[in-house]
Parts: sequence; C-alpha cells; structure tokens
Amino acid sequence: MPSFLSTTVAVPSARRQLLAALVLLPLVHALPATAATVLKDKARSAMVAFDAVYIPALFLTGSAGKSADGPAKAEAAMTRLLTDWASRRAGLVAAVPGAKVWTDALGKVGRHLTEAGQQVASRRWEESHATLEHVREAMFEARHALGVDYALDHYTAYHGAMEALANATTVQRPAMEADYAKARALWRGLEQVTIDPAAYGLSAPRQAQLVKALADETEALSRLSSALRGASDADLLKAAAALKPPFVRAYVAFGWAPGESPVLPG
Repeated sequence: MPSFLSTTVAVPSARRQLLAALVLLPLVHALPATAATVLKDKARSAMVAFDAVYIPALFLTGSAGKSADGPAKAEAAMTRLLTDWASRRAGLVAAVPGAKVWTDALGKVGRHLTEAGQQVASRRWEESHATLEHVREAMFEARHALGVDYALDHYTAYHGAMEALANATTVQRPAMEADYAKARALWRGLEQVTIDPAAYGLSAPRQAQLVKALADETEALSRLSSALRGASDADLLKAAAALKPPFVRAYVAFGWAPGESPVLPG
C-alpha cells in the first residue's frame, strides 16, 4: 500500500499485510476494541499536540520531491518533530499511565522518529516517509488494544480500506464492491465522531478545510457507489482514485503550521 499522504511511495508487502489487517478490524464503530476509555482533556491534548507536529512531517516527507521548496519544508517539519519529541513523549506517557502496551508503543515511536530523522538528513524521502508511517501504526494499535477512543484513529482505520480502492489499477468488481462496503462502513463511523475545534487545536481556516474535505469525501464515496453499478472500468477506477485527495485534506487539517501552537484544554 502506498503511504498515508503520498501517491508515490511504494510500501513493502509486510506493511500491506499490516494495514490490510487494520481494515479487517470490526467495521462499524470499530474503535475501540473494548469498552471505550474516554480520554480526559489533558490526555487527549497530549495526543493531539503530538499529531499536530507529526502530521506535517508525514505529509511533507511524502511530497518533498514534488517542488523546489519541498525538501526544505520536510526538513523543517522533521526538525520540529524531533525537537519536540522529549516533551511530547512525557505528555503521552502520562496520558495512559501504567499501561505497558502504551509505553512499549512509545518506545517504538521514538526509534522510528530517530530513524526517520537520519533518513531525512540524507534526503531519503521515500524511506523517511515509510518510517514515519510506522509511528501512527504503533500508536493506533496500542490505543485499539487498550480500548482508548481517539478521534484520529478513525481516520487511520478508514485509510486502509480507502486506499484498497484508490490504488486499484485493474477492475475486479466483486472485490471492489467488498472493499467499498468496508470503506463505507468505516466512513459512517468516522462521520459520527465529534470534533471540537478547541479540543483539537483547529484554527478557523483548518476547521473549514476539515468540514469541506469531509463533505467532499462523502460525495466521492457516493460517486463511487454509482460507478460500481455500471460505469466503465476506466470511469470506475477514476471514481475510486478520487477518494484519496479529500481524505488527505481532511487528515492534514489536524497539522499545525510552523509557529502555530494553539492552547489545548487541560
């Protein structure tokens, strides 16, 4: 599967298997796995603050080779992520105290960040982007195992099913119909997630971007549903590929721009 936020990065088969497994998690209101643990403000804010600097690094390493200023932006985002990690990690440890699966996941995150930093320093963009993907995977799996309900994990769960469709190069209608059913069920669950702009540090422009992108993704799913009922193979693949851009816009809305640091609850 290609990267979360890039259409150009190839991913080894082991990661395809991992993210395919994530798609096979229970589909409707799939997160968390056990009775939901509702995060207190301070715990949620620690996760939001980490993702706010992680998401730009993930996105920009995936797009670094596409523009003249792309490498410099990716390097700056990675520097911010690494510089902030010690303080972000302390907040994340405190967010789920005493849970070994969580502290083990954070250990993995630290190692992935170190490796990604070395890859960025060598301008190995595809490798750094793929390494950063492991960060969200480790945290997603740990929260899922602990029954922690965190809004952005719904985006991660949907992502795998969405990309199975968006990255298709040939048409196998029964398989695509099954993938669509998975994606649509996960999307319905995501649509039920309430995002408080203050709790997630959303500026007015980024909140507007999120709202528009969510609506666009819902419309793209509707168009794909119609295409599955009789469009040509070429039009079906086009409708499937159209799922990715609005989803990316929705996800990156949670990232903070350089110098941005909203005050979060708790």
